[in-house]
Amino acid sequence: MLISKWLTTRMVFGTLLIAAGSGCANMNSTQKGAALGAGGGAGLGAIIGHQFGNTGAGAAIGALAGTATGALVGNAKDEADKRDNYARQVAHERNLRVREQRAMSNRDVLDMAAGGVTDRRIIATIKDRGGKFDTSPQAIIYLNKFGVSDTVIEAMQTNDGY
Repeated sequence: MLISKWLTTRMVFGTLLIAAGSGCANMNSTQKGAALGAGGGAGLGAIIGHQFGNTGAGAAIGALAGTATGALVGNAKDEADKRDNYARQVAHERNLRVREQRAMSNRDVLDMAAGGVTDRRIIATIKDRGGKFDTSPQAIIYLNKFGVSDTVIEAMQTNDGY
């Protein structure tokens, strides 16, 4: 009787270890939960079944119950992960729109230069707000022609983007 309990206990822990370590890296939470639930349920069912004289039936029933329960728990985690990923994506897109709205343009730089704002202040504003600039050769000629310094144009080239 003592050897039987020892063997059953070892089988339970062995089953749990195998379920936990077998291919879990490529499994989603539903699959992991089902595998772990099956292993744990089979072990627990075997122990309970042994007490009633039918270890195999107990293990089978425990495995089925554990699989279903583990899959449900894992699926809930998968759904929560999907919601979290969606919320992160929405927040990222909202942040991108805000940065796009704040970003300076060539027109903003021209207006600041024409208004007598110093190069240092224009560059600081570019760094603070970001920019979406046209730095094509034609645009650079146009900016230079209307008083934008080379220093500011260089800042526009290096800080292009949100």
